Amino acid sequence: MRRSTATTEYLKECMGTALLELMQTKPIEKISIEEMTAKADVGRSTYFRYFKSKDEVLSFKIHCLWKRFCEAQARPADGPQDDTRMFFQFSLSLRPINDLLYAAGHQNVLLEAYMQILDPSRQQSNIKTYYLNNFLAYGVFGLVNAWILRGYQETPEEMERVIQGWMEKNQPEQDET
Repeated sequence: MRRSTATTEYLKECMGTALLELMQTKPIEKISIEEMTAKADVGRSTYFRYFKSKDEVLSFKIHCLWKRFCEAQARPADGPQDDTRMFFQFSLSLRPINDLLYAAGHQNVLLEAYMQILDPSRQQSNIKTYYLNNFLAYGVFGLVNAWILRGYQETPEEMERVIQGWMEKNQPEQDET
């Protein structure tokens, strides 16, 4: 019997939740697949069917949290992501998870999640969009990473103003003709 997509997504997310809970008590390298799947009440084969690494489990979980965050903001999770403040607000809402990932040296999970959110791997007919989405994923990660490493000193609104200031400063001047 085939599972529905909703059931599969739920089971995959349960593994992410279980892994995050286990990471609070022991290093990720010491957490076995068996331990994680048992805590999630999921069979080991489900893990191996959908994931190649624990980092993939974590980035999937973050992507699920992004979808919920967007729903709460009444914004489409899979639409154009042009609101930089949202990424900072989302990251701030994940502070305990981010702290766990950074302490474990697995901050690359955030980049993987942003790659899923912005979906640059999807082959698009417009090559400019493809490269722009890659650029945005790495750029957003770089900014959020620096912000986290600074200890979230600025608010999401302040971060948005910093970015807007760069954009305005680097706009080409219009000819007055």
